[in-house]
Amino acid sequence: MNEHITNRMPSGLITVDRDGRILSHNPASDRIFEGKFNTHSLFRDLVRESDALQALLDRCVRNAEVFTRVEFNAPTSHGDKRIGINLSPIVDAQGEIEGAICLLSDLTDLVDLQNRMKLKENFAALGEMSAGIAHEFKNSLATILGYAQMSATENDPKTLHEYAREIQKESNSLAAVVTDFLTFARPVSASIQDVNLVDLVELLDSVISDVQSHKPGSYEVSFTANGPAVVSCDTTLMRQAFLNLLNNAVEAMEKRGKLTVRVDRVREHGADHVRIIIEDTGPGIPVAEIAKIFVPFFTTKPNGTGLGLSLVQKAVIAHNGRVEAQNIELGGARFIVTLPLNEKPRP
Repeated sequence: MNEHITNRMPSGLITVDRDGRILSHNPASDRIFEGKFNTHSLFRDLVRESDALQALLDRCVRNAEVFTRVEFNAPTSHGDKRIGINLSPIVDAQGEIEGAICLLSDLTDLVDLQNRMKLKENFAALGEMSAGIAHEFKNSLATILGYAQMSATENDPKTLHEYAREIQKESNSLAAVVTDFLTFARPVSASIQDVNLVDLVELLDSVISDVQSHKPGSYEVSFTANGPAVVSCDTTLMRQAFLNLLNNAVEAMEKRGKLTVRVDRVREHGADHVRIIIEDTGPGIPVAEIAKIFVPFFTTKPNGTGLGLSLVQKAVIAHNGRVEAQNIELGGARFIVTLPLNEKPRP
């Protein structure tokens, strides 16, 4: 019965001894690897990342660790296959580990589908970004053209001066859009030249003071931290990212309400991280728009360029972190920035 079940399984099944040598395999594993292995050959030799697979096998048979869907590349006659491997120890009646069971899945088609979907999403984001750029330029150019046409028939110096001031205002607005776009398009790694150990608690305290000075209002600010939060980062990039998030929060509340900032240390995937939570009591983010707020040139502000949150996300990702947006049940928005402690940004 056991043999019948394993032979009928659509997933590959391989058993190995403590040294990683293959003891048995089912027909599905033959199909996945195109029959390129034999009993007593090393399982690690079936994938390109042989050292990584052997390390996992050693941990499985020595420490009884279980691993779920670890992905590897397996060479075949038609190119590499993406293989998902689950590992679990084989334990005898005395509780001794004899080897490992390896369940295999061919993820090649799934990975290709995910890549195609990601490509479509990238094209959609590019289309929205292009539409945003065109919208910004079209509006500003229409205003500039209108005042220029009126200036051609206007003789009053005071009126001409006002027209020129409006043209200058729109020209500066266009220049700001171009500057923001170039900042977004420029690789962040070019800015990360002098990475320092920075206590985000001190940095946020300074940023909050700057926001209160430049955006006065009747809002209340609550800032709490459960201790220092030292990370390796480009101070300028991180400062600008938090300025954007805090300024957005104050503007969303129309300078009244409560702004809450919390800094916590958390553990994720076996590593220490710092989590910065920024909450406001504004109207929140429309549900239909929450998935688009990090898309370049998508904005809900009448005079916004839609690049602020895109730059925030880019800076956070460059520091091996992530930023998330949520709505608060009782009203308001929440932004969560998670960064690894004492880890250098990506090159």
